Amino acid sequence: MLTERWGWQALAGIAASSALLDAWMAERSARGIAVAPWRVGLVVLLGLAGWLLLGLYPEPLFAHQLRRGSVVLHARVPLEAKAGSLLEEAVRRLARSPLYDPKAVHHVYLCDTPELFAFFEPLHPNVGGVARWPFGGNVFIRPFDLERGTVIGKAGKEKTGERNLVYFIAHEVTHAMTADAIGRFRYAQLAAFQVEGYADYVAFARAVDFAAGRAALAREDPEMNARRSGLYRRHELLVAWLLERRGLSAAQLLSGPLDARAVEREVLATASP
Repeated sequence: MLTERWGWQALAGIAASSALLDAWMAERSARGIAVAPWRVGLVVLLGLAGWLLLGLYPEPLFAHQLRRGSVVLHARVPLEAKAGSLLEEAVRRLARSPLYDPKAVHHVYLCDTPELFAFFEPLHPNVGGVARWPFGGNVFIRPFDLERGTVIGKAGKEKTGERNLVYFIAHEVTHAMTADAIGRFRYAQLAAFQVEGYADYVAFARAVDFAAGRAALAREDPEMNARRSGLYRRHELLVAWLLERRGLSAAQLLSGPLDARAVEREVLATASP
């Protein structure tokens, strides 16, 4: 998920509270009962506070859990045996990052219905997952199929290919652990290609093909446009270039905002080895 939109989550909570408030006020009005302004404000504040609190402590909704390494997987139904191997693979990918801290616990909540996921991510209910790194770092994943190791997209269509359940867990936890490692304020200042590109770089268990990536970038292939495709291929290419070709460390990559256009020009201007 594009992390620059995190600040709108609180506004989404207000919108949800407002919808409930409208229904309540309509019911009171139909009965001829006046509503004092201070009560309206109180209801809005209580609704927003409840939404934020449940986002921070959602355990009452998720009775079952499984832990591997520093990641705890939560679900509303008993977790199948395969969940253990899927989580182990996600942790293996996370542990490739020098930012991984086995003592820093991260919680991932598997939402088994679109409605439950939309409650935690009301503005963008069709994304595969979300890391609420500004508000505690909890991760929420949309409906899933544990047996097949996939995530179910909008209209009930399964997300195929590399972007499977392991990928979404690793990608979103990378957001959370990076924010923990460098600080939330500094994380919020980074360019989109740094945060999303690094999350994909960690979450994918394969090498980046620089020649193919450079060609796709030069052609402006649709998959290189994150807004249109929903993919972070462009971001991942730039991050891989900085880490593997320029030789930056993860700490240097994430030390401050970088100019994506400048990195792109460098990638395009450099001949293949």
